[in-house]
Amino acid sequence: MKTAEAVALFIQSRQAKNLSEMTVKWYREILVRFSRDFKRVPKKPEEIEKFIIKLRVGDERRHGYYRALKCFYHFLEKRKLSKNPLKYVDEPRTSLKDPAVLIPTEINHVLYSTHHPKVKAALLFLTDTGPRLAEVAGLTPDKLIETPEGFIAIVKGKTGTRAVPISYESYHALMINLPFGWSKDWLGRRISQACRDAGVKASALTFRHTFGTLWSGDELILQQIMGHTTLLTTRRYRHLRTRALIEQHNQYSPLKMVFSMSKAML
Repeated sequence: MKTAEAVALFIQSRQAKNLSEMTVKWYREILVRFSRDFKRVPKKPEEIEKFIIKLRVGDERRHGYYRALKCFYHFLEKRKLSKNPLKYVDEPRTSLKDPAVLIPTEINHVLYSTHHPKVKAALLFLTDTGPRLAEVAGLTPDKLIETPEGFIAIVKGKTGTRAVPISYESYHALMINLPFGWSKDWLGRRISQACRDAGVKASALTFRHTFGTLWSGDELILQQIMGHTTLLTTRRYRHLRTRALIEQHNQYSPLKMVFSMSKAML
């Protein structure tokens, strides 16, 4: 079977499953590249392994290719269009890296520096709710809602549409500055530059990780706000929070300060 035809059928099945546009786009980008390398669907695991080996991408992206191909071949096997050689291909190993997070003083430096009003609104929203960059870029005024209980924003991302609570400050800044009128990539660059201007190394993703790490409330609520499909992803932030607490304690504990002064006097 021609790979391009098989990919088209698979993408159609993902759309029929009502997956988000972001998820369908993710599948399409990976599988179109796969179809460029193989005119016909590969039937040998060795062929797929060679494809994975030559990918010039990081560990996580490489693993993403594997997951997409796994779903693709499972679909073909289920429809009886092809055998599944991926059963015999080992999952690529990934090295887990703890994402960078900001401390409150760094957030303060960024938020209280001078920025373009639209960038400032995006920074407030990122700090307040921890959305994905695409969810920020796609926000429009009609998605901001005032309720008797407070303010919410309706965001649409790779895990679908969800309502997230926002503070009055974020709501007010967004109402004035939406729509951003910038692409996701351009907004991301503006946010990273704003952080550099404030003397802080960070990106939009850093703010998302920071929100999850500093959150001290209920895990299930955090999962809903951040739009995680599983609680396992949310619980990773508990580990990051512990690490951040230890780092801050080691730096700012009064006992550490007393010992430092004692050493200086010796």
